[in-house]
Amino acid sequence: MRQLVLTLCAALTLASSLPAQEGDQLDADIRMFTVMAAINAVGYDEGVGAPGDSIVRQAVRLQLEQFQGESRDLLQNAYDELKQDDPEANLSQWVSFALLCEPPPTFELKANLPTDLPEEVRKLRAFSTILERFYREADIESLWRKYQPAYAQELDRYSAALAPMLFRTAGYLRISNQSREFAGFKVWVDLLAGPGSINMRLWGGNMQVVAHPSETIRLDEVRHAFLLHLLDRLSIRYRDRVAQKEVLSRFAMFAPALEEAYKTDFELLVTKCLVKAIEVRLDRGSPEAKLERANDAMREGYILTPYFFEALPKFEDDSRDINKYYPDMISDIDLKKEAARLQNITFTEPAAKPKREAPPTPQLSQLDQTLKRGEFLMNEEMFDEAREAFEKAKQLAGGRHAQASYGLARVAIMEAEPDLARENFLEAAELADDPHLKAMAHIYIGRIEDVVGNREQAVLHYKLALDSGDPSQRTRELAEQGIAAPFRRPGAEEREP
Repeated sequence: MRQLVLTLCAALTLASSLPAQEGDQLDADIRMFTVMAAINAVGYDEGVGAPGDSIVRQAVRLQLEQFQGESRDLLQNAYDELKQDDPEANLSQWVSFALLCEPPPTFELKANLPTDLPEEVRKLRAFSTILERFYREADIESLWRKYQPAYAQELDRYSAALAPMLFRTAGYLRISNQSREFAGFKVWVDLLAGPGSINMRLWGGNMQVVAHPSETIRLDEVRHAFLLHLLDRLSIRYRDRVAQKEVLSRFAMFAPALEEAYKTDFELLVTKCLVKAIEVRLDRGSPEAKLERANDAMREGYILTPYFFEALPKFEDDSRDINKYYPDMISDIDLKKEAARLQNITFTEPAAKPKREAPPTPQLSQLDQTLKRGEFLMNEEMFDEAREAFEKAKQLAGGRHAQASYGLARVAIMEAEPDLARENFLEAAELADDPHLKAMAHIYIGRIEDVVGNREQAVLHYKLALDSGDPSQRTRELAEQGIAAPFRRPGAEEREP
């Protein structure tokens, strides 16, 4: 039994979330360059010639005007079909695609599960093959090399401002720059989108920020994303303590300026309040001005910002890092005191919304949020909590849901319950509309059958994986390997006679 568990734990790497970016927190990327070059070639004209528009973008557009490869018509048709009327939403989907796809030459989407792909990207799956042809025919690799000096210059500009901010912010929280949390934050510099935008994505416990051309570095927004990245996991890790304070959320319900997501997710609201309080503490200003900023945030609906603002000096005098101090900070929330503070508050009205420069990540349904949480908890190796999340997702879906069953199967593997894992993988394969999830479920079942000696059943499931319709080359390779030879746990050849 223990050998089976070890075998299947190793196999879990097949379905891991996005890998954490290695190295520094700042970089440029050929995937983003290729995607942005492609859409610039066929109609993405947002901000052309506007202040802040990159000269690299103008030069690339001029060069691609001469491109007449066979992929141009395919690109044009795809872009025309997929273009969004809202310029921000239009850019957002291409940014998400670039962050999720594999490097050239394939540009294959990395996601293993339906909800790993934002809804805006799910319809872009066929774009990978078009982009692969465009990359080859337009010799994008040469273009990328040509403009490396310009990207290096932009990276130097960002690095001079970004590095001190990141170290100061992490230092305030006493989080090491060698920690997993620090390593999971990445800023990508792009020079081919319209000017003045910044995109943020929190996926698989990693925060990715895309800084598009801008005359000024939007450091406050990058810091905000960094703080969200560092602190969001804590409200999940200590959800029981956070839940004890949730009665205060009723006050936020009456804040007209507060986005709906914060009214329905108290953990998210707590994180946002703490982030805003830390920003006030870190910024310059008189004590009176800082207190007024905290109260302004409260009037917007971020109801616990004044509490955290008042509590942070105690943290500053403590020796513990925020990961260890956080549960005490939550426990110290005095419900009666905070209710009295909020009792007679006059909330601010929502301001007239100007044109937004940074499109928010599309709001997920409660079901998708719960599935996302389950995946996050799996990555954190919080298996009991992950099981609860997947079970809740299954309930929200009416008792049957492919990805919820897939998640429960993986939890069962980690908890040494292969029969339960097989049962849930079978249900996932039966229910899945997503061909990749269906294929992976069959591959896992095949490996379980191989390990317990049911070779005939194993081959059947490997063949079903091939027939699932998943275009991923990696999935096909795994299934074909399973058909060619029984799956063996890593190292079994050396240990067994």
